[in-house]
Amino acid sequence: MGKRRLLKQNKIFISIIAVLFILFGFTLYFGSNQIYEKEAQWQHGNTVARLLSGKEIIEKYFAEFRHNLFFLRDLPSTIGSVDSNFESTPYKNETAEIFHSFAKAFRQYAQIGIINSSGWEILRVDNKHDGTSLIVSDSNLKNKEYQNYFQETIQLDKDRIYASPIHLNLEQRNADTSNVPIVRLATPLFNSKNEKKGILTLDLYISKVLKLLPENMFIQTEEGNILSLKPDGTINFYKSNYVFQDSSGWLHLSEVETIHYSNVEFLPGRRFVIAIHHSHPMLKAALQKLMLLSVILLASFLCLILIIGYLNVVRFRELIGAQKAIIFSLVELTERRDPETGRHLERTKNYTVALTEQLRRNKKYRKRITTEFIEDISDAAPLHDVGKVGIRDSILLKESKLTREEYEEMKEHVRIGKQVLQDAIDKFKLKQPFLFLGRNICAYHHEKYDGKGYLEGLKGQEIPLEARIFALCDVYDAIRSKRSYKGALTHEEAVERIKSDSGKQFDPDIVDAFLKTEKKFAQICNTK
Repeated sequence: MGKRRLLKQNKIFISIIAVLFILFGFTLYFGSNQIYEKEAQWQHGNTVARLLSGKEIIEKYFAEFRHNLFFLRDLPSTIGSVDSNFESTPYKNETAEIFHSFAKAFRQYAQIGIINSSGWEILRVDNKHDGTSLIVSDSNLKNKEYQNYFQETIQLDKDRIYASPIHLNLEQRNADTSNVPIVRLATPLFNSKNEKKGILTLDLYISKVLKLLPENMFIQTEEGNILSLKPDGTINFYKSNYVFQDSSGWLHLSEVETIHYSNVEFLPGRRFVIAIHHSHPMLKAALQKLMLLSVILLASFLCLILIIGYLNVVRFRELIGAQKAIIFSLVELTERRDPETGRHLERTKNYTVALTEQLRRNKKYRKRITTEFIEDISDAAPLHDVGKVGIRDSILLKESKLTREEYEEMKEHVRIGKQVLQDAIDKFKLKQPFLFLGRNICAYHHEKYDGKGYLEGLKGQEIPLEARIFALCDVYDAIRSKRSYKGALTHEEAVERIKSDSGKQFDPDIVDAFLKTEKKFAQICNTK
């Protein structure tokens, strides 16, 4: 049945290829006079996609701009300075240092400042265009009472924002800032009594925005100025001759040149146009156009292969799902024999994921512990006790402490589980990594770092990483769990026991990772 299905699929595949080549022949014969139109349509769609990408970039960038303004406003030091009516020197110095650090970290911001209700600058940090940043001395602070942005912002209600037009910062123009367009955000500052005490300003270099946009894109402001990047990274800033009447569309400049544009509201109440020059290619020699069309058809052929590949991947995933379902049915057998085992499996699985994610932060394990490794160990962890299906109920479900002989028989669950999984891997030639991790966890999670564990007495790095990780999780759960022959210990007692066994029962690196995430262990234990 499988062979016939495969043969049928191959026939369909060959038929599709034959049809594509026939279409290719007809295209070569009839398509010369249509190439220009199709190419123009394609480039139009590509340009529109780039405009949409640029629009999304701008909206996200300026959303972060607004967020950072409120972040600086809500700093404890800023609030303290406002509440002291800007008279607290410690608060002012602390705010200045934080603003300075923020400015050095975010070079896109030209200036951060605080102005009191009288219009005098209280604090200002400048990020110069040459890459330096500084806290402006008190002697160089100025009165901004008659600046338009101050007068408008000081009238605003709480949580409202003033957004300036894009401008050349003539207010502080010098050799460093000339021809460097910026946009300013400002918001009023209120004290804890809801009294307005001043404003906070944050200026953004527009050049940073332009560098994020797709190539050849430019901005036209509401005031009719064009902003674009020069090849050397500086900015063109000049009056525009273009009139964009609709929210989006294109302007035909000539038979071979078009400007595609879209309107963007980058800040509340502020808009500009982003646009791209689009030159229509002229028809070349017929051979060149036919070669271009051949590439398009080849791309279609490759897409077909990708689709077929995707379908194969889907089938492969379904196969893996079926294999997992069968393997995890073994886990169900263990759960049905001992209800507590089911809860233990869920907890240890969650411990294992939390511990592995923390261990990944250790540079030593960063390459070894991938996202796939974490997913696989999550799937593998519940398999650690499948071998208990081979242990007698009289031992597995015994409520009192096991005798020495019974304990020796209980140890066999490690060997049984390893063999069950290994037989499945060998017989069906399974390649899924989670099965190999499950086999290793099953076989070695009772080994100890100092070599005194069972069944093989492995030591240190001889024990697979996944087994060393799970061993700690298994012991933690055993310590925290109540049994008929012992009571449940507290999280703190469990932590101390594990710490004391670092280098003995447990890998010291894994104990260190546990200590950094032990609170999460407590949460898992208390909720599962």
